[in-house]
Amino acid sequence: MNMELFRLINNLANKNSGLDHIMIFFSKYVPYIFMGIIALVFVLGFIGKNEEYRKASINTFLVTVINLILSFIIGNIYYVDRPFVHNKVNLLFPHVEDASFPSDHAVGTMSIALGLGKYNKVLGIILTIVSILVGFSRVYVGHHYPFDVVGAYIMVFITNYLYNLTLKNKVDMTYTKIEGLLIKKLGFKKYTDKNTLND
Repeated sequence: MNMELFRLINNLANKNSGLDHIMIFFSKYVPYIFMGIIALVFVLGFIGKNEEYRKASINTFLVTVINLILSFIIGNIYYVDRPFVHNKVNLLFPHVEDASFPSDHAVGTMSIALGLGKYNKVLGIILTIVSILVGFSRVYVGHHYPFDVVGAYIMVFITNYLYNLTLKNKVDMTYTKIEGLLIKKLGFKKYTDKNTLND
């Protein structure tokens, strides 16, 4: 079934150059945009003197790192070759022959989508949709099987839930203490909340 779904999606490639370029863009560059959004939220937190923005970016960054580390561990324990290693596929651009399962692109983008979505539902929904497009593009360009992407999303949903349940409040308190000490030590004016990320 995994291969059948892969063929169904990957066979769409090399039929429309415009669509191919869109899928390559989502596959190669959109994950960097997601990372930039985390940095932007953090910067806006300082500019707008909003601690919730800063906490949102820190928590999202941490849970994304945790998920990527888990992805690396899973990929080494349950190693799956990429589709193009043993099969003839529509490969739109080259990739190293490392572990296919789970998809790091899907892991990273969905981690950020859910992380920031905890603070802003609209932003979370938009990023989730874009993350799904990234996951689809990874199959389209020939780099992943569909189950690599689906498995990544399942892992992220579980770990994000556990993170929010067990670590988020502790990280919030630790960040507030560290930031307070740094501001006091460096002689900066204490940042005060003006807005929230909540709808």
